[in-house]
Amino acid sequence: MDAIEDFGLLLKAVARETDRRINDLLRPLGITASQAEALQLLDRYGPLSLGELGTLLIAEGGHPSRLVDRMVASGLLRRESASDDRRRIEISCSPQGRELARAARERKETFRDWLRDRLDGLDLPSTTRLLEACLDDTPLAETVRERRVRALAGE
Repeated sequence: MDAIEDFGLLLKAVARETDRRINDLLRPLGITASQAEALQLLDRYGPLSLGELGTLLIAEGGHPSRLVDRMVASGLLRRESASDDRRRIEISCSPQGRELARAARERKETFRDWLRDRLDGLDLPSTTRLLEACLDDTPLAETVRERRVRALAGE
């Protein structure tokens, strides 16, 4: 195995382990990591159109329509016409969705603490630059950029 193959293997393993741990933490809430991410984004930045949510959400296929459909059907999200443009449909959290978004944020903090302990003393800025290089010129690079812009703006 060469260094690039080893690096790819490690990236995939870290992503899977992250998903497994977060899903384990969220299971008692009855939601998945993808659902929690959508709820947290809408709780923080919503209401958003489906397209706007898609630019912020790292979802399979890059389009969250099936995820949103399931969450609307389960009562976690709402679809409503925008107040300024009745043709525009906005998605927002229901009261139950807002509660779950906050509960998910608290549960995910356990994972962040665990990871923070693992990374203590390591060169995180260099590793971040390395990962950014892997995403350069990909659609997910734009998703990461948009999330960072919004986070810095304090939205």
